[in-house]
Amino acid sequence: MTFRTSHPLLLFVMTGVLILGKQSSIGPIIGVYADTSSDMALALVQQEVRAVKSIDRFVVAHQVDVTNITAHYNRTTHAYIKTWVQRPGHIRAESQQYARNETIVSNGSATWFYNGSNRKYWEQPGSAPIALYANAFPGLARQLSDTNLLSVVTSARLAGTEWLTIDGKSHLCDRVDVTVAPNASDSTLQDNTLHLWISREYKVPFKVEAVFLGAMPGDLKKYSDYVTDFETDLNIPASTWTFTPPPDVRP
Repeated sequence: MTFRTSHPLLLFVMTGVLILGKQSSIGPIIGVYADTSSDMALALVQQEVRAVKSIDRFVVAHQVDVTNITAHYNRTTHAYIKTWVQRPGHIRAESQQYARNETIVSNGSATWFYNGSNRKYWEQPGSAPIALYANAFPGLARQLSDTNLLSVVTSARLAGTEWLTIDGKSHLCDRVDVTVAPNASDSTLQDNTLHLWISREYKVPFKVEAVFLGAMPGDLKKYSDYVTDFETDLNIPASTWTFTPPPDVRP
């Protein structure tokens, strides 16, 4: 399955995180493009990739809902992640899924990794993994990640526009359907298509949806990853880039 794994510590999409208690609400579609130009859609995907790499200072939280559909049951699991970024070199990512929680903190010269499940942490010199920065926003893993998406796209179309309400603020997004090469997802991505909601204002993805085929015929795994909070150009306290071990943890 092609869910995002930015670092072994963050076990799901970087997905996991602190439960924030705030979900985005999805508004009605307000327009459908008469011109579904592939060039326009691909240009939006290109802008998205550049924007994810270029915003210098922000805080973003997003939630991942995965629904397993089989002949016998439907089950939805949730994961949460919150990320603080201040380029160059500063990042903090906190994730939660079920009872598990993980934290990665980097000040550019050292990086700390904390696993809340076994209450262990370790430190290593240097910055955090580069993929961690891109994974701050909704998306998938490996070849379907924001970084690699352009290399596997076979076509794209504009599906319309839609308002997403995030922490009480409405954001207009372009809806783009992206078709990728079958080998990009080992042919498990249904119709080889994923759906992006790209912010008109910030050009970053505010929502990503995809459906994957399960192990048995008829089984599906529905994936929805959406922003629940987003702020840019804010003053992030310097203490954010310091890891303070909780009591009774083991290095």
